[in-house]
Amino acid sequence: MYLRFSLFFLVFLTWSCSPRLQSPITTFDTTLSPSEPSYDLLFYWAFHPQRNDAKQLLPKNYSDTLFDCNPLVDVFYIHPTSYHSGNNWNASLEDSVVNVSRTDYLLQNQASVFAGLARLYAPYYRQMHIDSYTDLSNGYPAFHLAYSDVRHAFLQYWKHWNNDRPFIIAGHSQGTNHAERLLKEVILVDEKMSYQLKLAYLLGMPITTISDGFLACEDESQVDCFVSWRSFRSGFYPSNPIGDSIVSVNPIHWKSTNVQSDYTNHQGILFPSGKLKYPHSLSVKNHQGMLWVERPKGLVLRFYKRDDYHVADINLFWLNIRENLRLRLSNL
Repeated sequence: MYLRFSLFFLVFLTWSCSPRLQSPITTFDTTLSPSEPSYDLLFYWAFHPQRNDAKQLLPKNYSDTLFDCNPLVDVFYIHPTSYHSGNNWNASLEDSVVNVSRTDYLLQNQASVFAGLARLYAPYYRQMHIDSYTDLSNGYPAFHLAYSDVRHAFLQYWKHWNNDRPFIIAGHSQGTNHAERLLKEVILVDEKMSYQLKLAYLLGMPITTISDGFLACEDESQVDCFVSWRSFRSGFYPSNPIGDSIVSVNPIHWKSTNVQSDYTNHQGILFPSGKLKYPHSLSVKNHQGMLWVERPKGLVLRFYKRDDYHVADINLFWLNIRENLRLRLSNL
């Protein structure tokens, strides 16, 4: 089952700009769905190398002397849910709040980790409403509609812009739902695509297996594999699925063992302000398909004062992820 519903996705409601959230007012109906995007038009891309400057995504207080304006690898990034309030089960791509303001925020906090290491492609898509995770009868068709956009966007990228380059698939939350399905139904069943696929970041979801030929990464320099984790406060047990069958790769030492990482190896947190802060402030370990996060008792991180760190799966380890990707790409 590609869509794994659970209440922990409701943490995304904290990112909404609206104090009053609106649920869809009708049952799902394809005749009421927003207009379909045409991915040959750059209007339907949240980020595209023919239009956008990747340097503008980087944190305000971070300078990368190795930044490459024309990297040799691509990344196809699928953003998480930013549609929390509306009367339709799928977001309209004409909604500038959902598809510009909030998606730009997600690009800055998540896709920025790839800027200057890989050429970034990030489509807007008719994402499903956040309520789709709890209303299954309407959620499934809304998910399929959203996925159809992601699939079409990827195929447009593949046909017109890939040009035989190695590529990475990256997603978070709803984006990971679509990335998992895209891998299984499109990429890994195509010999050329699967050969050019080098990495996948499948974050924020309980991922078990993808393919016998595309397994979880086992060390910090491996390619042709995927990484996945879900971040929680150490000692917290969520209501959503846990268990050793769920892949959890530690984004500090990059192993799936339950060995605790050392604080000194944590390189910093990307805050919503756009600044990197507090290196050496987190220690993490894998536990039953979760990533348990510990911090020094004296360190106050108000934004992350919660049990579920879903919204910060990338922010907490931004520089560790970036430097590790640089290492992996050196092996291509």
